[in-house]
Amino acid sequence: MFQSKPLTPEELKDLEDKTSKAMLETLMAYADESKPGPWQIAYSGGKDSSVNASVIFRAVAMIAPEKRTRKLFLTTASTGVDFTTEPTKERELAKMKTFIEMSGLPVEIVKVKPLPKDTFPFKVLGLGYPLPKSKRNRWCTEAMKIKPMRLARKYTMATRDALGVRLSESTQRRESIESHQASGEHYHGDNGEFYPIIDFTLDNIWAYSSQYGYAWGDAEEVSNLYKEATGECGLRKRKAGADEKTDDPCGARFGCVVCPVVTIDKSTQQMAQKHPYFQPFVDLRNLMIQMYKEPKNKAGRMRSGKELCYGQGTFTVKARMKLYEAFLQAEDDHRLLCKLYSAESQTMFTPELKRMIVDQWRQDLAEKPWLEDAPELGLFYEEPDKRGKGYQVALNPDHESIVASV
Repeated sequence: MFQSKPLTPEELKDLEDKTSKAMLETLMAYADESKPGPWQIAYSGGKDSSVNASVIFRAVAMIAPEKRTRKLFLTTASTGVDFTTEPTKERELAKMKTFIEMSGLPVEIVKVKPLPKDTFPFKVLGLGYPLPKSKRNRWCTEAMKIKPMRLARKYTMATRDALGVRLSESTQRRESIESHQASGEHYHGDNGEFYPIIDFTLDNIWAYSSQYGYAWGDAEEVSNLYKEATGECGLRKRKAGADEKTDDPCGARFGCVVCPVVTIDKSTQQMAQKHPYFQPFVDLRNLMIQMYKEPKNKAGRMRSGKELCYGQGTFTVKARMKLYEAFLQAEDDHRLLCKLYSAESQTMFTPELKRMIVDQWRQDLAEKPWLEDAPELGLFYEEPDKRGKGYQVALNPDHESIVASV
């Protein structure tokens, strides 16, 4: 079991008080007959969702077996590109399953994944979607996680989501939670959400993991995952509270190994130093972003045919083909390195997905020829549009005339 620096009496009391309160609120919500129906517990495999699930499991385990009448669905989404976290999450789920069976908890683990047409590879390589560039424009999260979780409701019929969110994560998170809290209900949202660990700080999360472990076992592997992604251990003395920085050690960003949203993917880079078989994906991510920055790789139009400025719009078919080859090469390199390091390799592609991508190119070339390649440059050169809206294409200075902005 990993160790943190000993907690001071004040820190230990703070942890005990918040943990007791979280479990009490869970017991009260579970027993609330005015709001019947099953719960859906969101689980990503990260530090917060692990502590959240652990608090709920331990609370429900305190209830007499004959009174555990509310079904709980622990729902987790696998995107197919979370290579750094997926193996650890699967091992934690296996331990959870054993604990659930031995404890007789009314918990069912539900695994969901996006449809092939909603995966990152198909959206980018098949359809040529522009890369998600910011937290406000993350179509990938909507398609690969949120949509499958919503579809899971058709099976779970859940009336409440038990979410591992904390007020101290960031100012934005605090504002979002507070705006959706039910009137006078600190632990509940106005759409039926339930926040067991809402008052935990980052220090509380790691102190809980160290002091108590998880209901299904120790927290060592999850802790090591964060350590390898940051180069530091999360269990250290530091002051945490509101406005915690998202780049704080052990507050690492986890997810897609080719995530284009963050400027520098420090987590995957750090993981690659410890496990070199991730390096091909670090290089692939950088290549993909560089290709997206090059105006010639975009068609100047949307898939609908709407004209945009040169250097904007959908990835051209030719760019998609080139990028697809780079993805396949990265996976080949990853597979070879995994053999050298006795690790299990992972892949983003199934035979079906590969066929879908190639078929989409054929369809685009037949039905949307404007997506095949960027406007022919020939003797032209590119320079930024003064309005900041894409690029203008002008004749080489050696020629006489100037072509209007595209």
